[in-house]
Amino acid sequence: MTTRDAGPGETITLTDLARLAAVGRNAVSNWRRREPDFPAPVDDSSRRPRFSLSALESWAETHGRSLHVTGADRLWFRLSSAHSTAEAALEAVAAAFDGRGDAALAAEVRALAEATPAADLFEFFIERAREAAGTGVPPGIAPLADIAAAVSGERTEDRIGKSVFDPACDEGDLLAAVAARLAPCKALAGQDLSATRAAIAGRRLRLQDDALRRLSRTRDSTEVTTRVGDSLLASLPAERYDLVVCDPPFNVKDWGYDRLPDGDDPRLAYGTPPRTEPELAWALHCVALLAPGGHAVVRMPAQVAHRRSGRRIRSELLRWGALRAVVDHPEAKAHIWILAPRGETSQLLVSNGRDFDRTWQDFSAAPDAPIATADSVTVPLMRLWDEDVDVSPAVYLTSTTGGAEDLAGAVAQLSVRLGEIAEQPLPRFGAGPEQSAPETSLGDLERDGHLVVAPGGEPGDARCVIVDPIGEPPVRLGTRADAAETQWTITCEPTVDLGWIAAALAARLPAASKRTATGAKRRILSVKIPRLTLADQHRRGAAFAQLEAVRSALTLAGRQAESLAAEAAAGLVSGAVTTQD
Repeated sequence: MTTRDAGPGETITLTDLARLAAVGRNAVSNWRRREPDFPAPVDDSSRRPRFSLSALESWAETHGRSLHVTGADRLWFRLSSAHSTAEAALEAVAAAFDGRGDAALAAEVRALAEATPAADLFEFFIERAREAAGTGVPPGIAPLADIAAAVSGERTEDRIGKSVFDPACDEGDLLAAVAARLAPCKALAGQDLSATRAAIAGRRLRLQDDALRRLSRTRDSTEVTTRVGDSLLASLPAERYDLVVCDPPFNVKDWGYDRLPDGDDPRLAYGTPPRTEPELAWALHCVALLAPGGHAVVRMPAQVAHRRSGRRIRSELLRWGALRAVVDHPEAKAHIWILAPRGETSQLLVSNGRDFDRTWQDFSAAPDAPIATADSVTVPLMRLWDEDVDVSPAVYLTSTTGGAEDLAGAVAQLSVRLGEIAEQPLPRFGAGPEQSAPETSLGDLERDGHLVVAPGGEPGDARCVIVDPIGEPPVRLGTRADAAETQWTITCEPTVDLGWIAAALAARLPAASKRTATGAKRRILSVKIPRLTLADQHRRGAAFAQLEAVRSALTLAGRQAESLAAEAAAGLVSGAVTTQD
């Protein structure tokens, strides 16, 4: 560890400083680079160097800049400096809210809660912990909660008083969002592998329930329980729930296939999920937890809707009326499955989510009546039982159209796009001698503050390099909002050219990172980047960016052409479309 004596007290990162000063990270990086008296870090042993808060406050006052530092900020900075991880610091805060642990810390938390509602104060600490860990709110929480509220009933009296369970609750984001929409709930329960996350979820839900009760002033408290353990492999609990919500972990290789329960376990009523389909195991688990008349709302990777390995399970779920609807909600960055206990049904509802509330009510009122809107359609089960058993909404929403007017517009749009692609500039390459240059790693560039590598699935319009460890293309340019949760984003400071970083990654990213997400960030950070002047970076990066723009545009045009072909086929076969000589 490299440590400089900057005096005792709280320490913060440059990300913390940007938030306190209400500026962007670029501005803070410029301060550090351009201001000779900017305080030196007191700990620069990690990729996120820490600085003395008191020194930064003095520096900011000298330069006429203000930092908004609250008592909660100071407490968090002190705790994060004293604990090895942000999760450990948050666990200490949760214990203090419960009145456990350090008595002085508990008293300090109570004092802060006198000025700020306890639920809001705890949310503040959760946000700080995630900021420090480089994570954020899991993607898809809002649409999952909205759909859970929709399937719980149209009337308020139908929604309240339900028992809700999340078998992979993490820190309680999904349960908290559902509870806010359904309040008051009779019971909220969650389970997680991590005792720390389960405790945080429990404290969070109790504080939220206290706040909601103070607002209503009439209702009884909700029963909140959280358990620790592996939901998929432990014995099925005796409790059954009106609503089960779940955002399970995706792409987990060692999920316990060899340790699945034997015999007549209700979770295997529709078959044993294949080793390569852990998400289907979660769906089956959620169905088994439902009380009569209940519903499960589960976020699922889009590939699960059509992968051949899961065909038999999908077929059985449809055959016995357990899979009722599949929603391809754009904000979920995945599909959302709605499941129910066994029942009679003759069709599946598929939707893009825009009119799901209304169409679900219509579907529930008349399960056998056809529905066909621009955003939702019912698909007869007989149409689904082919060699693929594909339940992807896009397949059936596309094929319900095919009118001549729609096709003419689609043809015109595709023609315009192809014309735009033809006019896009392409680089002019020449031959030159190969040259060796000094190199640095991407990890060193991040440590020195030139770029930030972060998980995908976060909102934002910042331009970035998107790295996909397991999909195609492995490297592309886009915005943070374009990246899925299984991908990584790289945002650059002005000292480094974004296109150049993308080119280097496209050329040198280890092939192993394309096969598995495990250790992907470590392999990304290990990529060697030649040291070039910024002007040379701009020149080479611009050439790669031009080609990447054409590749991206051609990919979109290809998808548009596929959709157009499917619509044309439907219209030509039905006779709704004719051709003109």
